[in-house]
Amino acid sequence: MNRPLHLLLALAVLVCSAASASAESEAAIKARMLKRLPTIVALAQRGAVGENNRGTLTPRGAMSGAESAAVRAENADRQAVYAIIAKKAGTSASVVGKQRAKQIRASAPKGTWVQNPDGSWKKV
Repeated sequence: MNRPLHLLLALAVLVCSAASASAESEAAIKARMLKRLPTIVALAQRGAVGENNRGTLTPRGAMSGAESAAVRAENADRQAVYAIIAKKAGTSASVVGKQRAKQIRASAPKGTWVQNPDGSWKKV
């Protein structure tokens, strides 16, 4: 199985395990993220976005308006997932996002830009 698919499956598990939100909203978030996945993977592969140290995407290159909108939507959905998990765990979405960023750094596909906890960027 390829790494982008591994990342998607890990995020899907996070969404599905967050029981404090309604099933409808969890399903809607998951569906939107799955639909956007090919665009997000393509942007990461060409270096137009990187995975920052807060568990969201940061633009790193030129993107079309539609691609920028996809990144904004992805970040909004990730924040929603992190909030769901945080509520269940009794912590903050920020803490959840930072933990997710750590997981992403550890499993990011070769060629992906990732941000270290200190703010520096590297291509894995």
